[in-house]
Amino acid sequence: MPITLNGSGTVTGLSQLPDSAMAAGSVIQVIQTVKTDTWSTTSDFVFSDVSGLAVTITPSSSSNKVLVLVDVVASSDYWGTYIKLLRGSTEIGNDATGMQSNQACHFSSVITDASDTNANGFTHQHTRQILDTPNTTSATTYKIQSAARNGNYNAYINRAVPDRNVDGEYDNRFISRITAMEVAA
Repeated sequence: MPITLNGSGTVTGLSQLPDSAMAAGSVIQVIQTVKTDTWSTTSDFVFSDVSGLAVTITPSSSSNKVLVLVDVVASSDYWGTYIKLLRGSTEIGNDATGMQSNQACHFSSVITDASDTNANGFTHQHTRQILDTPNTTSATTYKIQSAARNGNYNAYINRAVPDRNVDGEYDNRFISRITAMEVAA
């Protein structure tokens, strides 16, 4: 059957094409959120949403996968930074096996040597990815959570702890990103 484009903007003659002409592994859509401001918490190791670090994607097929790329810059008063990744309200990427009874597993954790001082402006780069299977064609939100350690400590996103207004190598400001890519099954 010939392909016909008529004046109303419709195309006919494509009935023999499969429902999805995308080859397996093809990227169907890419959605990205970039956070340019800072965020902080004194949450006493209770994780909370990092404002501005969420991305919503609507898969075109429930069999497709979503590749989530996370690039977050964090710092903390107490040398450790912790990142969780959630699909909606479900934490993902934390399924390590063989943990002991008091061990935790987060999507990403970075610890700096405790002999280093916060005055040096250390930051941690959390760069991770996960190929998720949301099994839905509904709008799906992936978001980042973070927390400060137990006690009266602070955790930050996109800045160092001292955050001084100085010209030099310390206390830079940063940007963080979360990207969701739908991948054809």
